[in-house]
Order: sequence, then structure tokens, then C-alpha cells
Amino acid sequence: MSVPDYLENTVKDYADQAAAAYSAPINTDVFTGSQFVAGEDPLQTQAINMAQQGVGSYAPYLQAAQAAQAAGAGQLGLAGQTLGGVYGALGQAGAGFNKAGQTLGQAGSAYGGMGQFQAAGAGAAQGAANIAGGAAGMTGPNAYKAFMSPYQQQVIDATLAEYDKQGAAGAQAIKDQAVASGNFGGGREGAQLGEYQANRLADRAALQSSMLQEGFGQANQLAQQNFANQGALFGMQQGLGNMASNLFSQQGQMGAAQQGLAGAQQSLANAQLGRGQAIQGLSAAQQGLAGAYGNQINQQFGLSDFQRQGMGQDISALGSMGAIRQGLTQAQLTAEQNRLRTGAYEPYGRLTQFGNVLTGLGGGYAGQQYQDPGSGGSPFQAALGTATGLAGLYGKIFG
Repeated sequence: MSVPDYLENTVKDYADQAAAAYSAPINTDVFTGSQFVAGEDPLQTQAINMAQQGVGSYAPYLQAAQAAQAAGAGQLGLAGQTLGGVYGALGQAGAGFNKAGQTLGQAGSAYGGMGQFQAAGAGAAQGAANIAGGAAGMTGPNAYKAFMSPYQQQVIDATLAEYDKQGAAGAQAIKDQAVASGNFGGGREGAQLGEYQANRLADRAALQSSMLQEGFGQANQLAQQNFANQGALFGMQQGLGNMASNLFSQQGQMGAAQQGLAGAQQSLANAQLGRGQAIQGLSAAQQGLAGAYGNQINQQFGLSDFQRQGMGQDISALGSMGAIRQGLTQAQLTAEQNRLRTGAYEPYGRLTQFGNVLTGLGGGYAGQQYQDPGSGGSPFQAALGTATGLAGLYGKIFG
């Protein structure tokens, strides 16, 4: 297409400008590069460092809980050994009562030997022997059974049933707490329930043992009192034998010596019973100490959870605020990048518009309108959207 005469100078000028403009390279380093990427905000750095420091922060609490668990298990083992000592002392006490009965039986035999000297003395001695034999039958490990309350088992069953009812309520409270905290069905809930049930079983066994021991102590005291009454009756028979015959006195002295031995054996048996009760008290104290270690375990787990939750909230808050500031910084860098890009391409835009005008004046078709390469949307609108979204997240953290 030929150029009209009146446009020749103008076209020549356009060609000179185009040659000058397009021959010069564009320095893209001005509006490209990592300098237009927003760096990590200090708040984000602080959140990352805090998160790294929090890894494994639960370890000291776990170690303390494990130490308390080991100590509690040791105390429970000592309590079991102490209870074994209780049963051993009770067995020795029963053997002492049995020996006392045998000795009293021997005393009765001595009194019975007086029959060849005097019939009346023999009759009195026989009565004393019968009383001694009856008293001997009320000693030994099973002597207390005749004095046990027939309602003891009913009282124990009712007490344990109420204890189990309270235990079920406590277990339900742990489950409710797990549901409320979002840990229902998790390992922590299982560990808490297992520990709770173990403590409840130990306490239930201690309660049942205490009630059984109390019933045994009462029955044993009644058996001892009955034994003492039999001994008093035996003494009356012994006095009657002494009045019946002078020769009976020699046999009576032998019987008295044997009776003294029986009293000493009975005293030893009573001492064994006292020792058993003291050992039982020690066992109860050791079980209480084991329960205290169990409470310490729960406290250590609670402190660990509180620390990790609080640290998690701080990390989330710092990360969110840092992201907001990073988004605003990135919007500013993007705006500056667009400004520099627009400035670099501005001469080409003017030439394009100039060429389109010339083409139109010459009767041809104008080319495509020039598009600013830096017009990619408002960076401030993008930053505002980022800030709005992160502000919502920040609100959920602290709301």
C-alpha cells in the first residue's frame, strides 16, 4: 500500500522512532527477580522457632510420669509383701493358741491323775480336765468362726456394690471428659481408664480386706473372752480339787505349771496378733503412697497437655499475624513491580498507538490496541483479600 504524500514525513518520523525504540534492549532486571518476592515475616520466623522448640517438650513430663508409675508399682509390691507378713503373723498366732490348748490339756491330765489318791479330788480333776479340753477346742486358726457375724457378708456385698457404682460414675466422667476434649476413643482415654480401673481395683481390694479383718478381729476377741471364761471355770475346779486332797496339790502344782506355760503361749499368740495388725497398718500406708504416685502421674499428663495446647495457640496466632503482614508486603512489592514494568514498556505502547493512528489515516486497518503488561489487577485488592481471610482465621483462634 502506497503512503499518501501528506503522511510521508510523518511515517518516516514513526519509522525512525520505531527503529530507535526497538533497537534498544529492555532491561528486564528492573522489574523481575527475587527482590519482588516478600520474605518471611519476623512473626512467622518466631512461630517456626517456637514450633521447633516445642517438638518433644512433653518428654520431661512423660519421664516424670514413668518415674512416678515405677515408684507406685514398687509401693504396691511392698504392700503385697506386707500383707503376706500379716497372714504369716496370724498363722503364728493360731499356732500359739493351739499350743496353749494342748498345754491346758496336759494340765487336765495331771489333775486327772489324782483319782488314785482321793475320789473327790479325782472327780474335781476330771471336771477341770473336761473344761480344759473344751477350752482347747476353742483355740486354733478356726476358733473365731463360731463368733463371726452371720450378716457380715451382706454388709460387705452392699458396701462393695455401692463402691462399684461410684467407680462406674467415675469412669463415665473420664469418658465424658474425653468426648468434650475431642479425644474419645483415643489412646490417652484408654490409658486414663486403665489407670483409673487399676486404682479402683486396688482400693476395692483394700476395702474388702479391711472389712474382713475387722470382722475377724471382733470374732477373735469374743473367742479369747470365751477362752478366758473357760479358764476361770477351770480355776474353780482346780480349787475344789485342792480342797479334796492334799495329794492333789502336788498334781495341781504340775497342772499349774503347765497352765502357766499355756498362758505364756497365749501371750505370745496375742503378741503375734498385734504384730499382724501393725503390719496391716503399714500395708495400708504403702497402698496410700502408691495412690499418691498415681495422682502425680495424672498431674504430669495434665501439665504436658496444657503446655502443648498453649504453645499451639501462640504458634497459630504468630503465624497468622505474620502471614497478614507478609501479604501486605507482597502487595506493595507487586505494585512496584507493575510500575517498573509499565515504565519499561511505555515507549512501545506510544509507538503502537502512533502506528495505529497512521494506519487509520492511510486508509488501512488499525492493529490491536496496546495492553499495559503491568495491569494484572489491583495488588492492594489482593492484599486486602489475604488479610481478610487470615483475620478470619485469627478470629477463630482467639474467638
